[in-house]
Amino acid sequence: MTKSHIRVVYDGPSVDDGEMDVSQLASSLLAFGKLIEATDAIITGEAGRIRVRVQSDVKRGSFDVGIVVALDSAWDAAKAWVMSPAAAETGLVLSLLGVSLKDGAKGVIQTVRWLRGRKVAKKVVLADGNTELIADDGEALTVPDAVARLADDPQVRQPLERFTEPLRDDGIELIRFEGDDTGEAITAAEAPAFEATAGGDPTSSSRFNATYQIKRLYFEPGKKWRLSNGSQAILAQIEDRSFWDRVGKSEESFSANDYLVCEVRIDQWLGPSGLKTEYAVERVLEHIPAPTQPKMI
Repeated sequence: MTKSHIRVVYDGPSVDDGEMDVSQLASSLLAFGKLIEATDAIITGEAGRIRVRVQSDVKRGSFDVGIVVALDSAWDAAKAWVMSPAAAETGLVLSLLGVSLKDGAKGVIQTVRWLRGRKVAKKVVLADGNTELIADDGEALTVPDAVARLADDPQVRQPLERFTEPLRDDGIELIRFEGDDTGEAITAAEAPAFEATAGGDPTSSSRFNATYQIKRLYFEPGKKWRLSNGSQAILAQIEDRSFWDRVGKSEESFSANDYLVCEVRIDQWLGPSGLKTEYAVERVLEHIPAPTQPKMI
């Protein structure tokens, strides 16, 4: 097959009316296109074979986009077959990514989800040609050799992170794929596992205490809070388990513009795409309610 069709569906409260922020959508879809093109180039050794195009189809209650994956017009099926019979199938690229799978197979998406930010401590090439990935805690997963290579390649991991970026924002709870042999979906709770730096050691880390005003908060796991110190707004993961325990017991309540006095950690990674900075609140030292307006007499 020299052409494949797949639908990417964004679900959540912010798209219930069939509308979606154009910059958010464009960035995610561009990254999905780069993800498919990079996967094909890595597997075949040839860049520019595949083109990814969009077919719009908005449905109520979600934002539904049709994707066409096709060999470039400069390539024909016969030429692709001579170079690599398996690569002649555009569906193979979707299969390797984990977008379209059969019989419980594992692709990049399933492998990255399984890792959950853990490091791959060891790779073992098996007699059947598959590769066993052993995580740093000893858990193992067997995947095709191509999937093992792709899941560890920055050219794949970086666009995969950008594709799932809407899940880290308010209002998008799920990205799912529709098409033949697929029912795959990525949830907002799983989004941290799909960050390109997941499992990698930071180039540098630093810690400090600071007071931040809460600009946006979430009670779903994996969602980052938007905080501001008056001159800079950040997105930060709240890692303080005792704080979450208090929230779960309704011992913490929030109103607009509350403040948190925090122990904050900054992690930085220097990679092929440049410097990436992440913030995490390791400990909430104090929760200060927003000042109230004095009553007029």
